[in-house]
Amino acid sequence: MDILDAYKFCPICGKPTLKKENNHLAQCQTCGYRLYLNPSIGAVGMVFDDKGRLLVVRRSKEPAKDTWHIPGGFVEVGETIEAAVSREIKEELNIEVKAEEYLFSIPNSYQYRGIERYPLDFFFKCKIIDMSAMKVDLSENSDFAFLPPEEIRLEDFGLPSIKEAIKRYFHK
Repeated sequence: MDILDAYKFCPICGKPTLKKENNHLAQCQTCGYRLYLNPSIGAVGMVFDDKGRLLVVRRSKEPAKDTWHIPGGFVEVGETIEAAVSREIKEELNIEVKAEEYLFSIPNSYQYRGIERYPLDFFFKCKIIDMSAMKVDLSENSDFAFLPPEEIRLEDFGLPSIKEAIKRYFHK
């Protein structure tokens, strides 16, 4: 289901008169409020060890459960994308990284609890600062690995933007 189809009540006047106009706009037929569908922002860190291997995590929940993923997550209000990528990787793996180089952005889409979501994922090459206490946070991921470039297989990754990032970075 498209997220704008899920909203029925206007957040301003509370009337059940919110009508979807197109794929990115719904308008209240009572008060005229316009609700725009904008992407959420994702921050993804391509972290390499000193042997040039890519850090990946195995997702433990949907979407794309049990597939490899590049660590990252959503940017919080008031946070920079660079800070978000460092925070997310710290939360997921208890390592400290620094975003060193912006690589590219890729629009994404996936179903979450029956509603289509549209994140815009920003990818950064990250430098490891400290990984002495590295461990996977089992609430988000079930495993992690450092994969050499020659062992990275596109079909092992689940989310569309992550697959596209792998293609762009490794198959230029």
